[in-house]
Amino acid sequence: MKSTSCTISLRPFVYSTPSVQTTSICICFFLISQIVMLCISKTYSAFAVILASVLACLAAEGIYCLFRRTFSFSWLLSFIQGVMIGLLLPVTYPPMGVFLIALFSMLFTKYAFGGFSSSWVNPVAITVALCYILNTSVFPAFQITGGDLQAKNASLSMIQRGIFPLHPKDEAVTNFLNNTVFKFFGMRIPEGYVSLFWDSGSVIPAFRFNMLTIITSLVLFAFEMVDILIPAIFLLTYALLVRFLPSSFFFATALNGDILLAVLTSGTLFGTLFILQWYGTSPQTQWGKLLYGFLAGIAAFFIIGYGTSPNGYIFMVLVMNLVSLLLQVLEQYQVKQKVRKNLLPRLKMIYEEENHE
Repeated sequence: MKSTSCTISLRPFVYSTPSVQTTSICICFFLISQIVMLCISKTYSAFAVILASVLACLAAEGIYCLFRRTFSFSWLLSFIQGVMIGLLLPVTYPPMGVFLIALFSMLFTKYAFGGFSSSWVNPVAITVALCYILNTSVFPAFQITGGDLQAKNASLSMIQRGIFPLHPKDEAVTNFLNNTVFKFFGMRIPEGYVSLFWDSGSVIPAFRFNMLTIITSLVLFAFEMVDILIPAIFLLTYALLVRFLPSSFFFATALNGDILLAVLTSGTLFGTLFILQWYGTSPQTQWGKLLYGFLAGIAAFFIIGYGTSPNGYIFMVLVMNLVSLLLQVLEQYQVKQKVRKNLLPRLKMIYEEENHE
């Protein structure tokens, strides 16, 4: 007797957007590429911190599943969160401290705020914030002065002062770009910007490889794995505020803000791509996302300032988690109102027509 086999397929059904698993695998790949860059730059001290945070997140997931007696669907997401935490911590942080703080904070967020998408507080942000609060000495900021930020081109001033280290190939790449690309626009860029884009030299790995983060964002946005609306509105709002608004808190005058310095430091690009709209922590409607991105840009201006902040972005995310909670409550109220006004009357009409027939 011949055995028959049955093949199950999703055809003709297709995904309108990539699944969470597919997106997670791609994000995992790009995060690992950040680790590869650490290898290339010989920053081996970061590996112990990343390993400690990854083990803590996986242990927290295992403990949570063991006591709740549930099957885990988020081992990969836990791994991603662990890598993010490790990348957002300075290489000088003690690995044992990372493990203990990450284990505690991940368990706390799972039990207090729910797991995966039901959580409205970003566990990565909480973990990094706790590390900062418990040991501020390992979060060295850039050594800047009021004169640096008052300069019309603050990033160039800091490059010339040696705050941002120059890559050995910076001069060659800069000359190539000036003689080919920028020559047609009648402009030249000074040395140092290639290094700032390629590797800022920060002790916090997530702040370093801005060009790699930009390439990652283009891929994720192009394949609709990450929504572009919130990042676009956030960066636009933050950049305009930095450029045009003065603030005595940041020792600057009007129209002098350096957008490049603000965007390429403080982990702004990395946080905007991977942290700002983590699952469950951002609104779902169009108006909610627009408002969320706009308010996040304002919060970033007052918390991060004109850039060079070692921890401001993390605290901005935690503030926006609270704002997002309020926005999601309004979204739920709006949905209930639409159901009550539009859907229920239609269902009632259909029910009456069927009974009449």
